[in-house]
Amino acid sequence: MEINVHYLLPCFVCCFYILSATTSIYCSILNATDIIDDLIIGYDSRVRPANGGPPVWVEIGMFVESIGGIKEASMDYSLTMFFRQNWNDSRLAYPAPDNEMITLKGNDMDKLWQPDTFFLYEKNAKLHHVTVTNKLMQIFPDGRIWLSTRVSVTLSCNMKLENFPMDSQKCTMNIMSYAYTTEDLELTIKDEDINIENGLSIPRFDLLNHTSSLTIEKYAVGPFSNAQVHFYFQRQMQAFFLTVYIPTVLLVSIAWLSFWIDAKAAPARVALGITTVLTVTTMTAGIQETLPVVTYAKAIDVWLATCLIFVFTSLLEYGFANYLLVVENRAKAKRKKCDDIEAAHPANNDVGKGFRQLPPDENNTTGPVPPVKTLFLTSGKLDAYARMGYPLGFAIFNIIYWVYYLSN
Repeated sequence: MEINVHYLLPCFVCCFYILSATTSIYCSILNATDIIDDLIIGYDSRVRPANGGPPVWVEIGMFVESIGGIKEASMDYSLTMFFRQNWNDSRLAYPAPDNEMITLKGNDMDKLWQPDTFFLYEKNAKLHHVTVTNKLMQIFPDGRIWLSTRVSVTLSCNMKLENFPMDSQKCTMNIMSYAYTTEDLELTIKDEDINIENGLSIPRFDLLNHTSSLTIEKYAVGPFSNAQVHFYFQRQMQAFFLTVYIPTVLLVSIAWLSFWIDAKAAPARVALGITTVLTVTTMTAGIQETLPVVTYAKAIDVWLATCLIFVFTSLLEYGFANYLLVVENRAKAKRKKCDDIEAAHPANNDVGKGFRQLPPDENNTTGPVPPVKTLFLTSGKLDAYARMGYPLGFAIFNIIYWVYYLSN
């Protein structure tokens, strides 16, 4: 039986390539394992790179995955991010013809030196462990180390609430080394190394911008490098318009409508005034429970206090109008009585002197009494003035309020 050489040659070539690829993969795995073992031998993770020489330069970067609620009551904010650190350790340099990097995870990373960075003013933090520990280290042939960690942190933010709820806040993340001063470790950070998730949504806030900076913090043990990331937030006003401003404007308008009700309808006007006062007071108390106690007045405090003054003055106006109504009734009763007496005793009138001589009775003594004077201000006039002055005053307050706080 003759064997066709033309059919066997392609088979030999395929087998040769398969064997070469398998050997290459095996050698690559074997070389990576040998390299890691060789690097760890004699390596002391307690000593920083270039110990005794120039400081280690650690580049800071991050990818912000999400930003949680920004809480005014506790003055903090939360975020989840991929925290990245990049530095050079010449002790971990290794030969690699193809410039292949080595990836480590789990406990293998603990055998190598890592920067002792921490978050200043941190209230709570955690490293994610689902489904595995979210930590990755890559070693490059030139000794450059790239470390990525997925963490969630809650950081303090000293908020200024004078313009609340039309305020914008600047929250700063401070990253420092805990043990190494600037003689041993320097942090660096750039704006382009800070990335934000596309379409990031923050409850009640908009992220306007983010920047970075470097400062030196001086403590008793020496100066420390501080890498800062500044987040600029703008509060969303829609919710406050729907839950605070529009309802209070309606309450003030309802209080204004009481001036159109007859002053004789005491139950209606008193109930309307008391209801609006209590409603604004309850709304103010509910909003204050969600805000920190500060020593200055916030924009929303000024608004609610002024609305409370307007609805309270409408109730006071009715009290004054009711008093004028009583005075009017007394004046009418007295005028009617004088007219009746005058009609019954026309001879006692002292027209020339402008007085009337009234006979004695149980309420008056005999003698001249002055004529009944016409009242300058009546309840009807007071309500008419209030109908014009009340909305005018509230409109002037709105112009001053919105121009002042929106311009700050």
